[in-house]
Amino acid sequence: MSNEDRIKGWRSRRKDSNYAVGSGVAAWRLDPAALFEAKATPAVLLKPLLARLQGEPHDSVAARRAVYEAVQAELDAEIARSGVDETLADFSRRRLRVIVRLLELDIRAGAEVFAPGYMPAKLVAEDERLAAAHERRVQRRKQDEARDARRHASRNDIALEIELSQDEAGDIAILRERLRALHEGHDPGNAVKGRSVGRTLLAMFIYQLRVMHGESRIALVWALVGPVVLLTLISSLYILMGTHYILGMDVQTFSLLGATTWIMFRQIVFRSSTAYISARGLLNFQGVTPLMCALVQALIYVSVYLVVFLVLISAGHALGLITLPQSWAGFLLYVVLMGVGGVAMGVLFGSIATFWHFFLRLAPIIERFLQIFAAVFFVSEQLPETLRPWMLWLPFAHGMQLLRSAYFEAYESQDASVGYFLTALVFLMVAALAAERLARPNVQPM
Repeated sequence: MSNEDRIKGWRSRRKDSNYAVGSGVAAWRLDPAALFEAKATPAVLLKPLLARLQGEPHDSVAARRAVYEAVQAELDAEIARSGVDETLADFSRRRLRVIVRLLELDIRAGAEVFAPGYMPAKLVAEDERLAAAHERRVQRRKQDEARDARRHASRNDIALEIELSQDEAGDIAILRERLRALHEGHDPGNAVKGRSVGRTLLAMFIYQLRVMHGESRIALVWALVGPVVLLTLISSLYILMGTHYILGMDVQTFSLLGATTWIMFRQIVFRSSTAYISARGLLNFQGVTPLMCALVQALIYVSVYLVVFLVLISAGHALGLITLPQSWAGFLLYVVLMGVGGVAMGVLFGSIATFWHFFLRLAPIIERFLQIFAAVFFVSEQLPETLRPWMLWLPFAHGMQLLRSAYFEAYESQDASVGYFLTALVFLMVAALAAERLARPNVQPM
């Protein structure tokens, strides 16, 4: 294009009433106050863009592109000057690109873009789509920031402060006032001493029972069904081999003691280890600790399986399948000691899981390995002399055989040692408490 052609074009544009150099310059400027409002409409960008486009050459694509780039540069300057976050800045840039695309399509289609009240046909729908995507990004960023804040507070053992809305802040103020009135009605001496461990443990015990009753009723049913299934399996294996008595013990009662005791042990290990690291919401209450959460789970399952023992033994004896114990006290004592071993293992597993979260996935494998050598299916006296020492390294094998010795009059284990079993339990509990002491800072309230 020659200079003469440019001059002719300029003169023709001057004759056009829609064009005046510098016309509407005040309308060119972006309004920072309205530009970054939460509910700003696309008109905050469309109107300045149209005013600038009308006041400058716009008869060619290159001329319009120069206008678009100028508005883009002004928008970037306003973003830098206002210091808006990157998410809102990205939304504003995307909105401008959508407006430019739709406006350019209408110009090329010959639409009257400078008519009063003009707006591209698809602009509202496109802007709503952009706004929805922007809102999702904002919410995702808030969730990430909240998660990072909780993680930081948990790792550094500091209080987590959450910004509340005006309505929530009012509710919190009312709640604090009512709590203050409740505390003023208490005996000051009790406030200083704090809530006793026994009362807290009882309250936790009742709470967990209600949770089981409300959400896991099938677990209570399985507490009876599970031992019966394993009892039937073990008994069937012996009966199919033509064995009805094992060292003077009838197969049905022998299997009942092994199956029910080990299922109790397994449930205590799994439940207490999970409760140690998962009941973080309860730690907000005064006197509640992760160790107490684990102990409550162990207490629940020891109580449940003592009832299961009484039901199965009574029902089995009434049907002529199960013999009664020679010493109820000795039998129940060893059941409780096996439960103590289970809670020690559970606390130890839970403490390790606070450092290595994958560890609890290995717990079932460890439990199955222990089950094979813990005198659940057979006692050490049934093994060859060369294999007995290997089995007797496991203290739970001693506990199971001592339990059967206390139950059956005809059987007294020659391999099991009371001293070894109790000493191993003490060392296991000491190790669990030491690990719990080290892991306690890693378990913080939610």
